[in-house]
Amino acid sequence: MSMPNDNAWRVRDTVHFCDHRAPRSGRLHAGRFIGVGFFALLSVSHAGLTLAATAPNLGSTGTYAIVSDTLTNSNTAPQTIVNGDVCYTTGPATPPLTISGATAIPCPLVTGTDQGLALAILNGQACTSLGAGAVALDSVIIGANPPGTIPPGCYSSGGAMNVTVSTTVTLNGAGVYVFRPGGALNTAANSNVLLAGGACASDVFWAPGGAATIGANAALSATPTFVGNIIDPAGITVGHFANLTGRMLTFGGTVTTDANTITVPACTPFAGGNVAVSTLSDWTMAVLVALLAAVGVLAMRRKTA
Repeated sequence: MSMPNDNAWRVRDTVHFCDHRAPRSGRLHAGRFIGVGFFALLSVSHAGLTLAATAPNLGSTGTYAIVSDTLTNSNTAPQTIVNGDVCYTTGPATPPLTISGATAIPCPLVTGTDQGLALAILNGQACTSLGAGAVALDSVIIGANPPGTIPPGCYSSGGAMNVTVSTTVTLNGAGVYVFRPGGALNTAANSNVLLAGGACASDVFWAPGGAATIGANAALSATPTFVGNIIDPAGITVGHFANLTGRMLTFGGTVTTDANTITVPACTPFAGGNVAVSTLSDWTMAVLVALLAAVGVLAMRRKTA
């Protein structure tokens, strides 16, 4: 039996080297990479999704601008004007507020029950986290919106939610807004939380984990400096000349006013369906583009392999 010569071995080695199994292995690795890329795409996309908010039924508290155990008025002139119902157990020592609605002393027990039910709905729903600590809402960037412009949705933070001095937060678009800070709610002097694009103050809910403080304004204005329903048993303080369109519901707690105008919203609550809103940030979009480019390159190599 003759042995193969050296040239035959070289030929066989060359054939083995060019065998389809090696490129197939490469294509397998490419396929795995593509799969990982798509998984990353899905993960990043999900992380950038704003969770839709659910509005609670305010029940008997719906007609009230103020529900409190103790109501304190810090200024005698000008007086605080309340356009809506008010209830309290202990009233202000300074001259009474100007109240256009009914006054109940003390607050009916049902208002406490309904406030608790509404707060449970707000605290029980899933929210998009804006950060593990304190958050400045005027600096938050959601999707392609400029800083401080926020679409409908449910938002939470591990710490306080703040609005810094002389800045504006714009709630833009028809829908339900829920803000649930893990700590206090603080808006600084001359800051504003305003509505745009069909947003309604009736659909805005604030449920802080600590006390709420609305900052003072330089002058009394006809336009609101803060909007929405604050539901906060820890207490609510409104600074001098701040103007609110919304409700302050703190059954068992204290509300402090100071030459303010507080008006129950007249707009009709949002009746549409709650739809999750895509809120991919710029860096997320860059990651998506890079992953798609990598997938495209691998796909081209697979075709030419």
